[in-house]
Amino acid sequence: MLTKNLLRYKIQNGRILPQFVNPADSQLLAIAEQLIAVFEAAPNKPRATLLETSKQIIDSTPGVPIVKRGLEKLLLDRTEFDTAPNEELIAFRQKLFTETSRLLSRETFPNYADYQLFVQAQFDEAELGTKLYADLPSCQPVLAFKTLSAERLLHRYNAAQVQGLLLHCNTLTLKLADSMTAELRQLFKYLRFHQLLCTIQRSGRHGDAPLQKQEKQNENLYRITVDGPLNLFYKTKRYGMNLANFFVALLHQPKWELTAELQFRNSQPYRLCLDESCGIKPISQQFLAYIPEDIQLFQAMLRNKTEAWDIRPGSQFLPLAGDFYCFPDYTLVHESGVSTAIELFHPWHQGHLIARLNTLAEQTCVPLILGVSKELEKKPFIAEALAASAYFSQFGFTFRDVPTMGSLLPILNSLVNQ
Repeated sequence: MLTKNLLRYKIQNGRILPQFVNPADSQLLAIAEQLIAVFEAAPNKPRATLLETSKQIIDSTPGVPIVKRGLEKLLLDRTEFDTAPNEELIAFRQKLFTETSRLLSRETFPNYADYQLFVQAQFDEAELGTKLYADLPSCQPVLAFKTLSAERLLHRYNAAQVQGLLLHCNTLTLKLADSMTAELRQLFKYLRFHQLLCTIQRSGRHGDAPLQKQEKQNENLYRITVDGPLNLFYKTKRYGMNLANFFVALLHQPKWELTAELQFRNSQPYRLCLDESCGIKPISQQFLAYIPEDIQLFQAMLRNKTEAWDIRPGSQFLPLAGDFYCFPDYTLVHESGVSTAIELFHPWHQGHLIARLNTLAEQTCVPLILGVSKELEKKPFIAEALAASAYFSQFGFTFRDVPTMGSLLPILNSLVNQ
């Protein structure tokens, strides 16, 4: 992902226009290939050597330097360095410092060079200075590099431009056509995987215009609103990274529109508007059959307590009042055929939790169980809202890190016994 000093954009009439590169540009492709070759040859070399070699390419080739530094940053993100603590070196350094401290308290030397030679002789180390700080970041050896094609690197660069901007996002609004339901469900799985909650509203063919004009006037649209990191007061850095990482999933959708309200520090708000015509190709694989670790843990806990219920990742939309929809985290199915869903609210989901409680207060029968983080429950107005909700008292529970069967099973059993 690109940092703000590596982003390229223009501001025009209150809108931010990312300066994408052309993935078919022969000059840029040649530079990308040279940089990739340097990183492919980097394993077992120190970080400093890798950076010096890539810098030579950046300085000696034509083109915009900030673009080439951005490509280098993305390649560094795909590089694994040996950052493990070197216990042997740490022990050697401690011994050296202890011995030299004693030495200086007993001996005097005419100059620093004589002192160095004496210490090197004492420890039988000709390159003592090099060994002493061999675990500095610049000396860390490259363990592996995950390579990619030059064209894909340029597409990744364009995607990273958008991701870097989304770190400064207040709100994100998406419009999606439901013409390919499987891809749409996959997108919502990405949302849940990154612990992003959103407001989902379905509008008919007479809804908002631009995306509709690309449709055939016979398909419904989903309007999805996601809070941005600047709209939160809890772990905004982590949430911002989750939101930025989610953007790559959007690229798998056939038709989409994105509108984001952005604000940099001490500046006025700006708007970012993009759609599928921006030309960024998907840079990641779909989840397909991947089951997240929390699902696996939840499945194991459920099997240990009961075999009557089967838990699966959420895969279906649940209709709510007012043409709103919910895409739950989990779906549970009882052996009798009774099914329900679970939606989890983490510490940064306070706005969505209040909205969900208000929506469910208008409905009497929704197969949806609400799980609320205890960290979120600590907030007085959240605790008051939960205590006042008749729905939550019947179909809600709280959890710390992951839901537990002790709090969930009584609710599941009540559904079967209804």
